[in-house]
Amino acid sequence: MTIVVGVAPNHRSEAAIQLGVLLARSYDRELVVASINSVAWPPSDSRVDTEYQTFLIANARAALDEAVAAVPSDIRVRTVVRGASSARRGLLEVCAEEDAFRLVVGSAGELGEGIGLGSVSFGLLQASEIPVAIAPHGFAVAAGAGAAGAGGAGGAEPARLTRVTAAYSGSDTSAELVLGGAAVAADAGAGIRIASFHTRPRSYAAAGVGLQAEDQVIAEWEATIRSHTREILSEIEQSGRAPKSVEVVVGAGSNWHEALRAIEWQPTEVLLLGSSSLGPLARISLGSHAAKILRASPVPVVLVPRRATDDYIARG
Repeated sequence: MTIVVGVAPNHRSEAAIQLGVLLARSYDRELVVASINSVAWPPSDSRVDTEYQTFLIANARAALDEAVAAVPSDIRVRTVVRGASSARRGLLEVCAEEDAFRLVVGSAGELGEGIGLGSVSFGLLQASEIPVAIAPHGFAVAAGAGAAGAGGAGGAEPARLTRVTAAYSGSDTSAELVLGGAAVAADAGAGIRIASFHTRPRSYAAAGVGLQAEDQVIAEWEATIRSHTREILSEIEQSGRAPKSVEVVVGAGSNWHEALRAIEWQPTEVLLLGSSSLGPLARISLGSHAAKILRASPVPVVLVPRRATDDYIARG
């Protein structure tokens, strides 16, 4: 099985490559860097179209060469240029042919904190049969980060995944995804952290209206979450595939940005988010809270689309 990274010519791909390398090393998988040529599709036999296709393919290969130059020598890597009717379709075809374990893409939107979904990543969430990892703008892993014995006499060791934080909403589906996340974390020799988040709008605190009642509701919610997670922790212990460590945290703030940053994050950590349990298959998978958590995340996010949920849960 492989880790497939999608690279687009004339777009920054460093963050996606960095995340792909981290996952490939942690799970001992081969890296496949793919560029999809969908600008002049379907191909024709006309001389002008052929020349244009040749130009596009050369442009894609140049982007792949630049991306592969950033891959460390300890990672097995190959490149693929594919023509397809769309970038989304082409990436999914490459994933199927390469028996991909994860698909990695970069964040859409402008540089800044958090993660944005573009038309390609948005479509992948609807159609992908494997988890999709999205790297925030500027994501980079320093050599030795998260590696046992880092900084020793032999120099910094290659960075590996140290922890998977699974977002837990209290639903049965999110509990099952936590168990799947624990199994995947164990495969990488990483820890699992169960995290729940809630917000309290500043306007409530400023007005002093209903604050005491809201405190009580939040306290009861946290008690319920911690009670549920004790059951999940018990199942993880009995699974026989124990992660390196197990933790439970609750992040709170006046908005999602503050709530996500109320807990500490490691430089070699990913956040696991599942699909909403509501809505038909053809619609967007993420619930409203998950979409806000995605945008505010300070670390790469692994999204488990609807089509991938059953297989992912089965890992637990």
